[in-house]
Amino acid sequence: MSKAENGQGVDGSVSFSALTKDEDMYRAVLENTGTGTIIIDNDMTILYVNAHFEYMTGYNRSEIENSMKWPQFVFTDDQDRMKRYHNERRKTPELIPTEYECRIVDKSGALKYIYMKVGMIPGTTKSIASYMDITERKHAEVRLMESESTLSAIVETFEGFIYITTVDHRLEFMNRALIDYSGRDAVGELCYTVIFGLDSPCPWCTDRNVCEGKTVRCEVKNPVNDRWYYSVRTPIYNRDGQVEKIQSILIDITDRKHTEEVIAENARLLRRENTRLSSAIKERYTFGDLIGKSSVMQEVYELILKAASTNAHVMINGESGTGKELVARAIHLMSDRKGMPFLPINCGAISETIIESEFFGYRKGAFTGADKDKQGFLDIADGGTLFLDEIGEIALSMQIKLLRVIEDGGYTRVGGYQVLKPNIRIIAATNRNLQDLVRKGLMRKDFYYRIHIIPIMLPPLRDRKEDLPLLIDHFMSQFENGRPLPPVTDAIMDAFKRYNWPGNIRELQNVLKRYTTLNEIVFMDSVEKEAVTIPIVESERIGGGTDLAAALETFEKRLILETLEKTRWKKGEAADILGIHRKTLFTKMRKFGLK
Repeated sequence: MSKAENGQGVDGSVSFSALTKDEDMYRAVLENTGTGTIIIDNDMTILYVNAHFEYMTGYNRSEIENSMKWPQFVFTDDQDRMKRYHNERRKTPELIPTEYECRIVDKSGALKYIYMKVGMIPGTTKSIASYMDITERKHAEVRLMESESTLSAIVETFEGFIYITTVDHRLEFMNRALIDYSGRDAVGELCYTVIFGLDSPCPWCTDRNVCEGKTVRCEVKNPVNDRWYYSVRTPIYNRDGQVEKIQSILIDITDRKHTEEVIAENARLLRRENTRLSSAIKERYTFGDLIGKSSVMQEVYELILKAASTNAHVMINGESGTGKELVARAIHLMSDRKGMPFLPINCGAISETIIESEFFGYRKGAFTGADKDKQGFLDIADGGTLFLDEIGEIALSMQIKLLRVIEDGGYTRVGGYQVLKPNIRIIAATNRNLQDLVRKGLMRKDFYYRIHIIPIMLPPLRDRKEDLPLLIDHFMSQFENGRPLPPVTDAIMDAFKRYNWPGNIRELQNVLKRYTTLNEIVFMDSVEKEAVTIPIVESERIGGGTDLAAALETFEKRLILETLEKTRWKKGEAADILGIHRKTLFTKMRKFGLK
């Protein structure tokens, strides 16, 4: 082969066509390296860039080649280092790294992290550098470092124990709480010995399940010191997908378990006590001050027991005279509040002008006549039970204020500014249809739902006439007062059973009171056609053997009683018929023992 054919001149020099061929070959290599590549002159001028470098920087080749210097692309904080590497590489290349990272700024001003590899072109002062964009990797590293830092902080400040073991129970990691508990960094030691003081693996150890890839949660008790722990054990996999280690979390729940045990024991005792009381109720004729063995009254007793076991508000419905206050008092005395006040309030007897000061109290100087501080019903009943009889008589404006108290918003005394939040239970009672009041706009719906949590319906006396003998015996014994009482004959008992008792227990009590006092029985309902009259001797009539004052009192008592019975114990209506003020009627009723 001739020199010309081999690409050489006759004098041995490289031919122009050969040089051109080599340049094309190297340029093709540089263009397809997959990295940004540049050739840098001794004065840092960029002599050549490939297409990938254009893409990385946003500049085109005509803007860069033979015009821009390498430091123009470098981030300010990295420029001194890059210049030093460039200069020293040309003097002592063995002391300068050939691979390193730096940051560049592209044409849009975006900062990019790059990994670069630099070398000298043999026989020249030029260097060639290739660049790989590692911005995403750097951002991922930062996120990873932040996550690791956060996780490390959580692990080290976690009050429970966090540790990692091999499948043969050797500790590989312990958090700060476990190190402090054991008194040392026990990595390499057996977990069951370090943590629980055992000589063999824990009896509750679930390694088999964890090694099968399951996360296992359970509560365990250390047999050495009887402390309870909540345990979470999670598998850690190697690259082959095999469980290599186990991560465990232990939280000391001893206090909680002891509390649960106390609660459970109290619940067992309460269930036994309720069972005993429920059984006893079925055999009893009385329940507190309540009297009756009928099935409807047994149901009421059961509801009283259930209501007494909670602090929920109670609504007692029933006709006038059925004993709603007795039920409320029984609930209070059987509840946890039994040692605290029970305050009965007749809402219908309080004037709307003073009801707020009566309930909330007032501060001295709040209004004319307020010469000293006064406690209200809510203050007095704090910690106990507030019994609101005739709840349907409360005005809407007062309902709003009581609703705020019930919803734990508290109240302020009239003329005061301090918000007070009493701990009270409300038991309300009514003989009215509260749902009808809600429909008519006379009771707020939200107030109704707040007080109507546990409803108790008291049966009228006409639905429990089998209790009449017990009730009659009870009231007659109260009226004895050391003197003989008139007998309750079969005729009287038959009349009592035929009568409808619109005034319920109160009417029965007053009829018996009249009988023991005046020796006559008169039912207030004119529908009753078989009223029984017991003959009495002349000396027992009004004025017979008594002075004028005594006779007048006897007449006044009898007149008031007859009027009350006629009006079905509607006190306001009775007072109007008698021509006296309602408060005067209340005073006289107390004087004569009429309730």
